[in-house]
Amino acid sequence: MSAPRYRQLADSLIRDIESGRYRVGTLLPPELQICEQYGVSRHTAREAIRRLVDMGLISRRSGIGTRVRTRNARSRFIASLTSISDLFQYTQRTRLKLLAERSLTADAALAALLRCKPGQPWVRFETCRYSIGSATPISHTQIYVLPEHAGIRDRLQGAGVWVYGLIEKCSGERIVELQQEVGAVSTPARIAKLLHSKPHAPALHVLRYYFGARERLLSVSVNLYPENRFRFSTRWRLEWGIDKPGIDKP
Repeated sequence: MSAPRYRQLADSLIRDIESGRYRVGTLLPPELQICEQYGVSRHTAREAIRRLVDMGLISRRSGIGTRVRTRNARSRFIASLTSISDLFQYTQRTRLKLLAERSLTADAALAALLRCKPGQPWVRFETCRYSIGSATPISHTQIYVLPEHAGIRDRLQGAGVWVYGLIEKCSGERIVELQQEVGAVSTPARIAKLLHSKPHAPALHVLRYYFGARERLLSVSVNLYPENRFRFSTRWRLEWGIDKPGIDKP
């Protein structure tokens, strides 16, 4: 099912603002001109503009018009992740869209990324994750699973999709450990198009490795988050009740 027309228009206007077509400090075209330019009704134009006002991208003043305030929306999707259950809660506030599926065999480069042996067969699902109610992706995610777990494809789309849980249900094997690596990369042009972002713009690169019993690797996800669209929030607690090596007591 496609997004409502006003959301599609809102996303088009957001992309035009981010690209600089409508520069910060300038006025958007009048409502009637937007209707003609984008082929929409006045009701659709009003709803789309209201959405951008709520996001903090534009402001409206009677007798003046609609002015662009910033190129980036003030609301980012923030995930506070301190446990596996937090990761589950994060996914419940998002939806997943399946873009493509491919069976492949790991070459040397892919084996290094996935921490597996060359020649290992995998099934890769290409997806985008969205905040519920938004047509702008939060992330691009490639999900690698063992061929025997490829049945998760039938449940990969929609709201609240939790890949971790799907793998457990499909395999009948409990995931006992998750390892995560976070870095920064330049967004490839093809993925930038899917994310509605600029080619080669900075992005957050997050690798997640899911292990079953006896350190058996069940799945790997490769996540790309555009800049200014997502933020991780973590909390670290120091336990001072335990003697620390190398720290002298007073």
